[in-house]
Amino acid sequence: MIKPISARIHGVLDYATVAGFLNAPMVFGFRGTPAAIVYWLAGIHLLMTGCTDFPLGFFKFIPFRIHGAIELVVCVFLISAPWIYGFAGDNIPRNFFIGIAVVIFVVVALTDYSGRVVLPPTEPGDRRQRR
Repeated sequence: MIKPISARIHGVLDYATVAGFLNAPMVFGFRGTPAAIVYWLAGIHLLMTGCTDFPLGFFKFIPFRIHGAIELVVCVFLISAPWIYGFAGDNIPRNFFIGIAVVIFVVVALTDYSGRVVLPPTEPGDRRQRR
């Protein structure tokens, strides 16, 4: 299966996810536990994205495949958090948590974690360095 999301696009989506987490309590009116969880997730996701070894990472010590595995664990956490922390009866945060888990799962499923970069063939006189 061809996976259309490259590492660079995944990085952009990760930073957009952080922005979404930070804005969700204000936009949807979360208070208390759901808001605290979302703010913590924003910070953790920003830290993880910045430390991932991919084009938009800054420190590059978390392998990209491990990053994807951690995101799958986050999906399970997001789906179960409303029941674990007792806000499953509140429709808005519960539905947000489940919806964002589905979105993250789809992004993980469609991301190419192989790290392959297809470079055009070199031409005579081409001085580009190949890794």
